Amino acid sequence: MTDPSLIGDLHSHTNRSDGLLTPHELVVKAEQAGMVALAITDHDNMDAFRMLRADGYNGPLHLVEGIEISCFEAGREVHLLAYYLDPDNEEIQKYEAFFREDRERRAREMVDRLKVARVNISFDEVAESAGKAPIGRPHVADVLVKRNIVSSIQAAFDAYLDVGKPGYVSKSPFPVSEAVQMVHRAGGITSVAHPGRHYADPRSFLTLVATGIDGIEVYHPSHWYVTREFYRVLSEQHGLLITGGSDFHGSRDYDERNFGAFGITADHLDNIQTRVVRIRRGS
Repeated sequence: MTDPSLIGDLHSHTNRSDGLLTPHELVVKAEQAGMVALAITDHDNMDAFRMLRADGYNGPLHLVEGIEISCFEAGREVHLLAYYLDPDNEEIQKYEAFFREDRERRAREMVDRLKVARVNISFDEVAESAGKAPIGRPHVADVLVKRNIVSSIQAAFDAYLDVGKPGYVSKSPFPVSEAVQMVHRAGGITSVAHPGRHYADPRSFLTLVATGIDGIEVYHPSHWYVTREFYRVLSEQHGLLITGGSDFHGSRDYDERNFGAFGITADHLDNIQTRVVRIRRGS
């Protein structure tokens, strides 16, 4: 870790969603960076932990079983990080299955919308790009790059896949309050991911506090100092946990710089684990 007060990163992605590295490669990278704890938070699935378990991982790293849940609240997209979940939990697995089907629906509709915009790619190409990972916009973007329709993944999003662009298709709405309740029933805790990215006016974030969230991702590369301080103070005022992480994907120029520079302290982790115990005791 570049900051000696930090012990771990609670926001990272593997190739089981839109990251570049395999789960094993990411774990090794975290160990080499001197991390004590790592949460893999792939989008809408926990396959990385099943793979690590199947491989018999028994290294020194404290792995925090996590997931990044796609939600909506008051018409606004919200990403909810969930920690200390059991990948074998039946309700979590049902959620994963639902969103896997929804992701395929979205990908097929993206292909259809792109054809209307005279950009002809096939769903089979997108599915091949995804492999065994949950299919999503990055895989559509990958096909656009391979076909030389755009020059880069970012260019694909800018021209075709971001909100308001010809190929954009929204996710099925999943209210934050329902996601929080699901995670609590499964014995885990929640933290709102990179709130500064979705809330231009941080004061509007207060509507989320009433949903029962447990924490806020205060420390994230997209947060400037003023934003971090606002959410840090807000978390203290409302008794919310503080989480942090690099949002590492491995495919962006700044990922290497951010990995190990954003995360949590030992006190943050202790507070998170204490809250998990309370939830599991029903207190």
